[in-house]
Amino acid sequence: MASSRVIGRVNTAFGEALVYVGRYQAGGAVAVQLVGADTGEPLGILSTNLAPYGARVGEAEFCVKVWSENEPLVAPMLSSGLFEDTGRTEASGFVAAPVWRIANPLHVPPVARRCAS
Repeated sequence: MASSRVIGRVNTAFGEALVYVGRYQAGGAVAVQLVGADTGEPLGILSTNLAPYGARVGEAEFCVKVWSENEPLVAPMLSSGLFEDTGRTEASGFVAAPVWRIANPLHVPPVARRCAS
């Protein structure tokens, strides 16, 4: 995740987390990572990068990995007010990844624009 920044704090089952947003280099989708507020250690990556595989997400949206080790993170992250559920999903193998949006437009990371050569 290139050039990310903190947009808030959330209490999770794993402790208090700082919420970082940035963009994936491949495809440019929003990337969301959680880092322990006290430890500085990674707690998890909430987003999953499905843009290179054809997922349709807006500039403020991202696909959420809600399965496996991320299950305990979903409810606290959604109830934090930092994100909104769009009600849409994108296929990822045998599961469907919900599409969430960053609630505050000021927290949306800039989209890298490529220069024409």
